Formats: sequence, structure tokens, C-alpha cells
Amino acid sequence: MTGSFDRDIPAAALSPIRRGKTTADEVEERLVLAIARGDKAAGDRITEAELASVLNVSRVPAREAMQKLQLRGILVEGGQRGLRVPDYSRRRIAELFELRFAIEKIILQHVIREDHDRGPLIAELEQIVETMRAMAGSGDPVALSSIDLDFHRAVARHSGNELAAQIWEGLAQHMIIVFCQDWANAADRTGEVRLHENLIDFLRGGSIDDIDALLAEHFSAPATRLDKHS
Repeated sequence: MTGSFDRDIPAAALSPIRRGKTTADEVEERLVLAIARGDKAAGDRITEAELASVLNVSRVPAREAMQKLQLRGILVEGGQRGLRVPDYSRRRIAELFELRFAIEKIILQHVIREDHDRGPLIAELEQIVETMRAMAGSGDPVALSSIDLDFHRAVARHSGNELAAQIWEGLAQHMIIVFCQDWANAADRTGEVRLHENLIDFLRGGSIDDIDALLAEHFSAPATRLDKHS
């Protein structure tokens, strides 16, 4: 072992390695974003060669990103060379929200425990909703979807249940695709903002017994909410 190598070792040799996103990570994010924006529609075929060419990367990170997305169900077998974008049909969205309901119910149960300090979480959520409110009028649906995701990610992170938060994160790429559809199709975006304000109010003093009703309201389709409250 050389002296120069010794000087490069941090005080704790097994401390976390600081690094940015890998090329495969970037490819993965760009592809999810393309699906969320509608640049890649249901049934569209995705190949390593195409992805590598469009993003100006080698086929290795393109392949790695596609494999990860296939494992998560963001891409599916296409019946021929490459993979394809699945159809986010009503059934698929219902299955996604069934899983999300179960995970977020557990997360909220942890957050509203009497011994849990919700102050830092509420402060963070209020800032997120302020940004959401400012962008609701003319903001890009993708940007609004990212803010929406940040809101729910913060709740998961502050729950203290690390496994539930990790499972929630596994659904996040699906959710941003669905969120983008919701924000793009919402006739009244201020109504979407109010839903998040209501969730903050619940966190301040809600009851565990009301979690199911809260989540059912929050996850319902925008048109359904408008019909119900008209």
C-alpha cells in the first residue's frame, strides 16, 4: 500500500462514498420523465440502441436503466426485441393505488403517534405546498408532479419507519407518471392544492380512525372529487 493511497483514505475507511448520479441513473430518470410527459406512450417500444443514441450514452448504462425499470414494472416485455411502455389503464392505476394506500396508511399511523414530533414535518410540508400553490396556475404538470412527490416523500421520510419509506420509494416512479396525468387533467388545480392542505391539517391533530377516509379522498380522481362536492 503506497503512502499516497493512505492519505486518500478518510478517517473512517468505511464511511459513505460521496458520488453523484451514475449515467444509468440519469438515463432511468430521463426515461421515466419521457413516459410521464407523454413523449413515450403506451405500447411504444424502447431499445438499448435507440436510448443510447438519443441520450448520447453507451449501450451499457442504457441497458442497466432498462433492466431496472423492467424490474419495477415501468417497462414490460414487448414480444420482440426491446421493451415497451405499459398502458397505465384504470386497472393498473387501481392496482398501484391499492399498494400505495396500504403503505401510506402505515406511514401515517407512525407519523400521528402521540409521541412523534410532527413539527419539523409540518414546517417542511407547508413550504412544499406554498411552492405548489404558486405554480398551480401555470406550472408544468411534470414540475407539479415532482412537487407532489416531494410532499409524500417527506411524510414517508419523517415517519421513522425506514422499511415502509423504502417500499414507498419503490412505487415513486409509477406515481410520478400518474401524478403527471392528474395535474395535466385537473380542471381545478387549486382543488389539488387544497387536498394537500387538508392532509397537513390532519397531521396537526387527526385521528388514526380517520386515516382510511382521508386517503380515499386524497387518492380519488379529480373528476370524482368535483362531482362529489358540487
